[in-house]
Amino acid sequence: MLNQLEIIKKASILIEKKKFIQAKQILIDFQKNAKNLKIDIKFYYSLYLVSEALNETQNAKKNLEKCLKINKDNHIVLNNLGNIFLREGKIDKAEQLYLNSHNLKNDYLLAIVNLAILYQNTGKLENAKKFYKKAIELSPGRISIYFNLSRIDKNFINEEKIIHLSNLIENEKDLSELSYGYFLLAENERKKKNFDLEIDYLQKANQFSFNSMKEKNLKTLDYWKNVITKKYNKFSFNEFDSKNELEKFKPIFIIGLPRSGSTITEVLLSSGRKKIKSLGESSIFNGILAKGFSNKEDLSIDLNSVKNKIIEIFQNKNFTPQSFFIDKSLENFFYIEVILKIFPNAIFINTTRNIEDNIIAIFKQSLSKLSWTHSLEDILNYIDTYLKVIDNFEKKYPNKILSISLEELSNNIKDVTKKLYNFCDLEWTEDVLEFHKRQDLLISTASNIQIRGQINKYDNKKYEPYKIVLKNFFSKYDWLN
Repeated sequence: MLNQLEIIKKASILIEKKKFIQAKQILIDFQKNAKNLKIDIKFYYSLYLVSEALNETQNAKKNLEKCLKINKDNHIVLNNLGNIFLREGKIDKAEQLYLNSHNLKNDYLLAIVNLAILYQNTGKLENAKKFYKKAIELSPGRISIYFNLSRIDKNFINEEKIIHLSNLIENEKDLSELSYGYFLLAENERKKKNFDLEIDYLQKANQFSFNSMKEKNLKTLDYWKNVITKKYNKFSFNEFDSKNELEKFKPIFIIGLPRSGSTITEVLLSSGRKKIKSLGESSIFNGILAKGFSNKEDLSIDLNSVKNKIIEIFQNKNFTPQSFFIDKSLENFFYIEVILKIFPNAIFINTTRNIEDNIIAIFKQSLSKLSWTHSLEDILNYIDTYLKVIDNFEKKYPNKILSISLEELSNNIKDVTKKLYNFCDLEWTEDVLEFHKRQDLLISTASNIQIRGQINKYDNKKYEPYKIVLKNFFSKYDWLN
């Protein structure tokens, strides 16, 4: 029988090869048979890595806590445990763990960056700036840190730093870092109103971003273009063979396109007197269904299986839904039919804005996790599908979908939020309009900084200089003209 060190080494090799289930099995088998043996911290940490890779959040947390019982001063364990608590929305606990990690090793870059991001996402911008600057001191060649700091300090990037960044870009090999570099160069040209050069840099930034995860992006792009687009309205369902425990809930699904006002809509809905939990951009339905649809002609959906997986995900996320809860996975417009089978009381808020503005806003933003956002051609193709899908479901379920325009929301927030609350069967109060004063807002989307203040009137001319790039698509998409 292999000893503990040999088991850990064998598991590490399997983890490197992404064979997580096999790694988990040999670790668990050893643990069962290791009676009266003192388990090493490296063993529990290996189990944590496996659990994290398999999205078994609660197991991952338990194994990190076992690591801390062996060594309460392990800065790496503290930092990783902070990541889990942050995902659960336990901001104070995550902050304390990051700070403990940082205090134990004040040059540990991961904890420093995590603290900067946490403070950025909770609106504590001065704290965020302090930690980002410390991260740059430790890692002056990491372009992504400059990018993050530039989002909260518009004056941080000056001509001297542009020269430094240009030198970094020239020697950078990491495609993701190159992407951030070109987004920064693009922003610098925007300030000087050199829009042609800005667009050129934006194209390079998006291309590098796509290529940084090319294999994955090609696969998911094919799913959006060629798989779900052909299936969303042709599903067949295997009915429940037992009680559906989820039918009592009244979830609010925010759907639509990025940069269309979805984040402010989520914040407004959770700012009334009735505190509503949000799953954020959970992508639960996409995560469950996309795996089953890729490379299959089968259109049948086993509702029992979907229901049980959702319950399992809720438990794993330590998420206990109340009567109402919010999910802001924008791609859920494809899954409206499935969602209504699982949650018959569900409603959908479709956030919209001027379509040309929306296209440009997506293209100008670093949306590295979305494979279809890196070229104008793919953006327009996706939006064309989105418009067709929404039109189909609005006709089929007119009482289930409410469209909210960002222009109307910006220019008449009181009336639009009353309409929104009425549709969601929630009580509207003046508290809703005080959303920007909340101290508990954790926002990780690109709208983070904007939402910390009052909503500004919609600027109809903001994207005028960029719309020339759409001229080649006018003949292809009649909704564009």
